[in-house]
Amino acid sequence: MIYSLMTYDCKKHFNVGDYIQSLAARQFLPRVDQYINREKLNEYYGPETKLIMNGWFMLHPENWPPSPNINPLFISFHLNQTHAERILSKQGIAYLRRYKIGCRDHSTLNLLKAKGIDVFFSSCLTLTLGNSYRNSPGEDIYFVDVLFKFPTPQKVFRSFNSFLKSVQRHEISRFGQRKKLLRKLFGNKIVEVAKDITHHYSADQYATEDSRFELAEDLLKRYQKARLVVTSRIHCALPCLAMGTPVIFVDGCFDNSSDRWRLEGISSLFNIIQISGQKITANFDYETVRNTAQIHNKTHHLEYIELLNQHCKKFINNIEE
Repeated sequence: MIYSLMTYDCKKHFNVGDYIQSLAARQFLPRVDQYINREKLNEYYGPETKLIMNGWFMLHPENWPPSPNINPLFISFHLNQTHAERILSKQGIAYLRRYKIGCRDHSTLNLLKAKGIDVFFSSCLTLTLGNSYRNSPGEDIYFVDVLFKFPTPQKVFRSFNSFLKSVQRHEISRFGQRKKLLRKLFGNKIVEVAKDITHHYSADQYATEDSRFELAEDLLKRYQKARLVVTSRIHCALPCLAMGTPVIFVDGCFDNSSDRWRLEGISSLFNIIQISGQKITANFDYETVRNTAQIHNKTHHLEYIELLNQHCKKFINNIEE
């Protein structure tokens, strides 16, 4: 038996959160014999291989279902709402009915269950990253793509097309709103000392799969040593929960049904600030954070960690459910 790890289509840019999800899967493999691209699972013709198939599926639903040479573990599986119908073709449903599917969110679970597919709620495999990383806090506070859909000069003037789209959306008039809002939430002191990190990178800058995995590992090591992380990225917040790093999730970017779909069953795990228009709500006292930069994580995620560990270990060790 050989063991494979998922990689991703990266043309101009990529989200390193995908690679963080693959690092969670890699923890359970005795070795990595090869990479297989998530968007080309149907093109695999090599020897039978085990593959942990967690995360977001997918950009190219025409390439579903995967090759019969792939022996999959479906854990923390999420369906892209935009392409769900195409993935759940007659052939796609027949394929998924062969397996028990661990779903990352309630929306995916309910959709698959309605199709007669055997499902359970697993939450996200990145919650097991505490197996490899534990918080050893220093003094750094990180803002990781907080409110990343707000317009900034860097995004607006990235290209001529970006500028035109921004003009059409009247986004230039919103310059400065993000920082103003962050100051309102966290105070000047925290905003001034926080270090900005992004999960969005140029594919040219990180041209090989190995370099992208190294980037993902480097970010996890930084989060591991953080005093506090504030983010609007799911795959920053969940790894921070896993390793015990104090984290706040700012939900002000998810204003369409596809984005909201991804959060169902996950958002309750975080200390979360929700922003809707002028309305701000939170499930914790963020005034205390403004004054102390300290917060304790919720513990709801702990119940899923052992379940995730057990499913992955059974799969690798050929133990029947």
